[in-house]
Amino acid sequence: MKIYTFGLATVAAILMSQFSAPLPNNQTATNSYTVNQATFTLNQRGSMLNFEIRDNDPLAIDKIYVDGNDLGTDQSGNYTFDMGQQLQTEVVLSSDTKNGSDASDPMRHLASRSFSVQNIGLSNIAIAQSTSATRTRIRYQTFIESPEVSAPLLCVGNYVNVPGVTHFNGNNRSWDANSNSYKTRFDTIISWGSNSAVASEVSVGPTIAYIGVPPFLAPISTETASSESMKLTVLSLSPTYVTYRINQKVVNPFCAGADGIRFGFNFYVRSDGVYTMAGNYLPVPFHEVYARDNLDISWRQMFREGSENFSCFLPVYSSTCDINTSQRAAF
Repeated sequence: MKIYTFGLATVAAILMSQFSAPLPNNQTATNSYTVNQATFTLNQRGSMLNFEIRDNDPLAIDKIYVDGNDLGTDQSGNYTFDMGQQLQTEVVLSSDTKNGSDASDPMRHLASRSFSVQNIGLSNIAIAQSTSATRTRIRYQTFIESPEVSAPLLCVGNYVNVPGVTHFNGNNRSWDANSNSYKTRFDTIISWGSNSAVASEVSVGPTIAYIGVPPFLAPISTETASSESMKLTVLSLSPTYVTYRINQKVVNPFCAGADGIRFGFNFYVRSDGVYTMAGNYLPVPFHEVYARDNLDISWRQMFREGSENFSCFLPVYSSTCDINTSQRAAF
């Protein structure tokens, strides 16, 4: 068990210097909530706030945020937080897994715990618990880890394909939800509540044909594949959960007749962060799926798989490369 005692004065000048001195108000409030193995105990007097967090998960590595300001990992100590004339503030406990063999396992992640705290120095409103999101974004990306890859013989376009000399661009990166270098990006945006809605944002990165010997390559042609195959189908929709399907088959614009970067997944997502994803995908290139909602500061990993076995794009092999998978966890 880890105990964090916050009373948020040492950092007040840094975090809240834009607010005026506290109002002379003697109202007090004490509230305690337990959510996902963490207990929040909050004490207020007027516009002054302090709180204690007890995290009962011994494997969790916690970060505490106040209005988006990172108070650090495994932070401890006695602080005083003055809300001044701010109507409310948000306290977030965001947890990752303990360093070790399970650190990349999405099943070990605990969903963030979040509270919006009303300033009783300005009003008589009680503390409002907020443990479910109002907006969630699921991001499915594919990328090629290498800086470049040799063009296969079967690829034909408005360029000269010389074996071992003609290349296509890769993305030159590893796993990264925020990278703007990708082959395809498929975002699903879920708005929760009485007017629930699901929308998609899709994009395809350019394919560049080069000629030369790495690292000395000269671009000879650039094309961008169509995003027409990237489809979102909403299967059911409620204020607190949705089920939907996403599909794509994006083919290298220089390789007509080859198989494409493809997948088909059904998602069940709840506003509290629990999800199920099940489907099949061609495990080339790399596939990465992340989630983020308005209660969380950073992207949470849901899925990471793939390789650079580009022979899987040949129609004769692609069906044998297909992988079916399913998982259930919380982000």
